[in-house]
Amino acid sequence: MKSSLIEERAYNKQGEKTMQSRMNKAIVAALGAVALIVPMAACGSSSADSGNSLTVYSYYNKATMDPVVAAFEKANPDIKVQISYGQGDSEYNSTLQTRIAGNQAPDVFNLNGNNRADLMNNGAVADITGAGYLKGIDETYLTDYTKDGKIYGMPISGWLAGVVYNKDLLKEVGYDSVPDNLDDFAALAKKLKDKGITPFLENGQEMSGSLIGLLGSYYASTGTDGDKEIYAGKSTFADQWTKAFEAWNDGFIKSGALPQEATGLNADQVKQSFINGEAAMYRTGGWDVADIKAAGVNYGFSPFPEYPGSEPYVDGGADPAFAISAKTKHKDAAEKFLTFMNSEEGLKLFTTAYGSASVSSNYTSDIDEQLKPLYDDYFFKGKFHWVSFEKGSTAMSAEVIAQQQGIQGGTTTPTDAAKNLDAKWSSVQ
Repeated sequence: MKSSLIEERAYNKQGEKTMQSRMNKAIVAALGAVALIVPMAACGSSSADSGNSLTVYSYYNKATMDPVVAAFEKANPDIKVQISYGQGDSEYNSTLQTRIAGNQAPDVFNLNGNNRADLMNNGAVADITGAGYLKGIDETYLTDYTKDGKIYGMPISGWLAGVVYNKDLLKEVGYDSVPDNLDDFAALAKKLKDKGITPFLENGQEMSGSLIGLLGSYYASTGTDGDKEIYAGKSTFADQWTKAFEAWNDGFIKSGALPQEATGLNADQVKQSFINGEAAMYRTGGWDVADIKAAGVNYGFSPFPEYPGSEPYVDGGADPAFAISAKTKHKDAAEKFLTFMNSEEGLKLFTTAYGSASVSSNYTSDIDEQLKPLYDDYFFKGKFHWVSFEKGSTAMSAEVIAQQQGIQGGTTTPTDAAKNLDAKWSSVQ
């Protein structure tokens, strides 16, 4: 069975939020955590066993999870789900940590890029290696939720972002699609600029998707995930990121493809520039497709240009995974819940509501026809990359943004940018 992919999902990877949003939500979480844990105490997995109740603390919102929970309870009438919801990345992680520290961990919760390392390291998550409900999920998507050969989280969907382009504007300068080669991409950018068209834009308030696409392509050429080498203390940003910074500087910045003024643009401003016909290309994913279609733009999708001598990559990764508390007293009910999430019915309900693509062979999502080649040729073949820092995620993400803006503004060299990331990394250890 198939279901239409809802393209309006406001995803910002990995689910990555802006710094201001993170700060605001962290304050809310800090003020509310103590008050929150008292009424939730009765729902904690370490409290007295309350029969067949199951507590779930969800990273995903009510609109996404309510249909899933209703269907699960219908299929399992002996289990009552008590579900609560986080309000964004920072608040979710802060509240979850507070509940775990207060011995009130929910039976089921979500691991994401900013909490998974801590939770897997401190024994808060049950080992689900070899569980039958993982069947159908390729190990590619389980990697981020695996430590020392043991699996702790079950992702059921994934996201990607690439280059969406205006076919009509590219045709005006003699191109049918976005070139894979950086030099050819720079040549396209020049022709567009000569006609008064902004070549390429991306959200200047988050880590550069075009940079990370090049980084993934560079790692493909070396055969090693350099980020993991850095996290393991075996390498440095200077060793792993410098060449990607250099390629990005040459192909996107010096060429004028990504103008300096783009550093001040947010996601909505970038999208509007594209919809209005001012920009020929920008970095996005399925979450903007509905708006692009509604505006009548003749669009297509391409991966990011490749690192010289490598192959093109897209941004992407598995969405936050479902996990079971190591201290749950409702293990059987929790396992039934994860089994349902990875069933055809559960996957259909979840991915339709969330607007994501299933990463399980148990269900195939119906993806926008222009975006589908990126999923088929890149995402589902493992040709995607995103950066999720295992320590100091907020500080490190902010530092990457600062360094990429320095390169764009001509105040920082690629070499210095990578060294500055090493300095910041040392400070968050």
